[in-house]
Amino acid sequence: MKYLIILFFALTMQLIAQEQIITGRIIDSETNLPLHGANIHMLTKEYIGTSSDEQGKFKLADEIGAAEYLVISYIGYNTKRIRVSDLLTGDKLNSIFLEKKIIPSQTVLVEASLGKEGITPIAFEKIKRKEIEDNYTVQDIPGFLSYLPSTTFYSEGGNGIGYNYLSIRGFDQRRINVSINGIPQNDPEDHNVYWLDFPDLLASTELIQVQRGAGSGVLGYPAIGGSINIITSVFSDKPKTEVSASYGSYNTKKYSAAFSSGLINEKYSIYAKLSQIQSSGYRNNSWVKFNSYHLSAVRYDENLTTQINFFGGPIEDGLAYTGLPKFVVKDRELRKDNYSYWEADESGYTYTLPRRPVELENFSQPHYELLNEIKVNENLTLNSALFLVIGKGFFDFDASWADTNYLRITNQFGFNPTQNPENALIRAQVENTQYGWIPRVSLKHNNGELIFGGEIRFHRSDHWGRVQYANAMPPGYVLDRNYYFYNGSKDIIGGFLYEAYQLNNRINLLGEIQVAYHKYRIYNEQYIGTEFSVDNLFINPRAGINYILSPYQNIYLSFARVTREPRLKNYYDAAESSGGEVPQFEQNQDGSYNFEMPLVKPETMNDFEFGTSFNTNDINISLNVFYMLFNDEIVSNGQVDRFGQPVTGNVEKTVHQGVELSA
Repeated sequence: MKYLIILFFALTMQLIAQEQIITGRIIDSETNLPLHGANIHMLTKEYIGTSSDEQGKFKLADEIGAAEYLVISYIGYNTKRIRVSDLLTGDKLNSIFLEKKIIPSQTVLVEASLGKEGITPIAFEKIKRKEIEDNYTVQDIPGFLSYLPSTTFYSEGGNGIGYNYLSIRGFDQRRINVSINGIPQNDPEDHNVYWLDFPDLLASTELIQVQRGAGSGVLGYPAIGGSINIITSVFSDKPKTEVSASYGSYNTKKYSAAFSSGLINEKYSIYAKLSQIQSSGYRNNSWVKFNSYHLSAVRYDENLTTQINFFGGPIEDGLAYTGLPKFVVKDRELRKDNYSYWEADESGYTYTLPRRPVELENFSQPHYELLNEIKVNENLTLNSALFLVIGKGFFDFDASWADTNYLRITNQFGFNPTQNPENALIRAQVENTQYGWIPRVSLKHNNGELIFGGEIRFHRSDHWGRVQYANAMPPGYVLDRNYYFYNGSKDIIGGFLYEAYQLNNRINLLGEIQVAYHKYRIYNEQYIGTEFSVDNLFINPRAGINYILSPYQNIYLSFARVTREPRLKNYYDAAESSGGEVPQFEQNQDGSYNFEMPLVKPETMNDFEFGTSFNTNDINISLNVFYMLFNDEIVSNGQVDRFGQPVTGNVEKTVHQGVELSA
């Protein structure tokens, strides 16, 4: 009798398992469109699975009671695992949403650098593709991001196109780490970010993350004001072509054509875009003509994803770097003026030198990227980014103020001038090459994720200046003669270790340490022969704790210490050596320089932060308090250089503090 009862229950359970049915629809989480051809299978010893039809629908009815999980996968999307017990059975339709992989070849970077709301103890904002599409037209990235907390920008041309400058918490973009696909974009020598060198990049951007405060070592370069990581990846699962033209204020025009191949043989996808932006600018002669190209191709293999990116664009623009006095700000006409030079007193202008139409810039800087991701198993992932950036260009600026000494056309250099040059126009040219490798490894474990990686980067540059045009030059002068020339270089080698650890259901810990070695060098300087190198080794730690108060609210506390070096120009402005600039190093008794003892120092910041957030379907509120204590902070001294850029130096002790509220 006992065996009959056991047999009865076994047969009953088998019939129940056979009668269970799961039906569903696989949907793109952003577009709400069905995904045709998604793979759906039960996580059992024997393969039990199916695929979605053209409407994204599927049906499973074979012994599903024996499985604990349903697994859904689709090329270009994150794989999803769902407990069978959480699914509706019978005739009830399950809607299952899949999220696109943000950048399928760099998920380690994305997962580590993009904070998780309510879990990661840092202040950050995340801007997804839909928001970019809704708000982007032609403005450069600083203008696009300026609505974020503690974020401001200004535009030289006045209309948000061209030379734009971003600040976070009052720190300018020289102290903000900017990356594209995890590859640093700050100029290695002067730390600046030249946004106009990758125009219309937002049209090819999938996601932007802005992190305020000390930057993460996952993104490489030490940051003080914050970090901005831009992810480009606009692949589509279906073919599409877009052509557009637009017109706006200040004679602004944009023409664009984009193509997506969709998935080819379930393995390849190609994206291509060409565009041009033109504008007369708000200020006089602040015109721009930006050409942009972007080509990406990706290949999906079972455990390997390979992506190639090629983007950039030749740009031309009229110079507008000279600021204006305060008394013209409220005058609608006077504030459009664009002078090469001016002087003023309380009564108004006392001298003005109009900007010449021939004062312009021409530059091109193509980016080449090879991104790979190797998924060794469910817990171990390897990312690799190889890159090459080649820049070349010039700007021509008024030098009617330049005398024979500045241009090095005196008797000392073999000339016999009888007067200073007139109406001179100087061409300053830079040619640079930067290449490197950034590997990252992710190891997921029971309580979190361990990520470690490195950065090897080399930068080489040629700088020269010459007189492009002038009257009253001395006999025998040839216009292609350089009045300054030097080579610059920077070597960057670094590594980081990052751990995100879940202590329990309420407490998440974050720990990180970054080690960075940076070496500057100036060599082959013409005329003076100054040659030196400066190297620095930095260790930057970070720690944080996040406590989940409820499903809707969390609080966090974090500390980070960041040290970073001055710009190369702070050590020696070689381009201005004829104007009296000298190396900023201690001098020996014989008047020579001791290049082991620089007068400018790296700056160090200790960043303490406390924050809380409250997030529901209808309400999103975040509050963050920061206290930043500096040693030897590199600050502006109130002056600007010949091109309107702030002149900086060290201050022994400073404090930055504030409160940020966003909703």
